[in-house]
Amino acid sequence: MQLAMSAEGSREVKIAHCSFCGEPLEPRTTAGETRSRLTCIGCNRIHYENPKVLVWCFAYCRDRVLFCRRAIEPAKGCWAPPSGFVELGESLEEAAARETREETGLALDPASLILFKVVSIPHMNQIYVGFRAELAKIPNLTPGPEVIEARFWSQSDLPFHQLAYRDMVKGAPEDFFSCLSTGVFVADSVTIRGSEAHLDMG
Repeated sequence: MQLAMSAEGSREVKIAHCSFCGEPLEPRTTAGETRSRLTCIGCNRIHYENPKVLVWCFAYCRDRVLFCRRAIEPAKGCWAPPSGFVELGESLEEAAARETREETGLALDPASLILFKVVSIPHMNQIYVGFRAELAKIPNLTPGPEVIEARFWSQSDLPFHQLAYRDMVKGAPEDFFSCLSTGVFVADSVTIRGSEAHLDMG
C-alpha cells in the first residue's frame, strides 16, 4: 500500500464518511487536545488513524541470509527479505513467521524469532519491525505466488543493485551481514523522515 503524500509531506485524508452513520467527517480539535482528528458531523464519533505496522525477517544459516525476489509491485523483480503487514489478531512474531512461510515455504516458530530492528517512518505513518531467525541448515524452499524465487545469499554473492527498498532503511542489509560476521546482535531503533523513504514493503 503506497500512501498518498501532499505537497507538505503529510498523508492525504482517505476516509471521507463516518463508518457508523455515513455522515461526512471533518477535522476537529477536541477540548484538552492539540491534535486535530477526523470527527463525524452527525454522530460526533472520532475516527482514529494509527500507523500501519509491517514486519520482516532475516532468516539465516551461517553467513547466508534468505531473500525473496518479488513477483508483484512495489519493487517487482527485486530482492527483499520476507515481509508484509501485521494482520488483526497477530503478534509481531506471528506475522513475521506467517509472511516468511507464505513467501518462501519456510516454517518458523514465532517464539524463536529475535528482535533485530525497529524503523519508524512518521511521514508515511508506518512502523517496520525486523526479526532474525537462525537455522541449523539451509532448507528446501517453496516460493509463494507473490515471489518469483527465494534463496539464501552470502554478502559477497548478493546482487545489491537488485535489492528493493534500498532507500527505505539506510545501511540495510549490510548492517545485518556485519552482525553476522561479528556474531554480535544488538536490537536497534531508528527513525527515517521526509524524502528518505518512499516505498513500503507490503
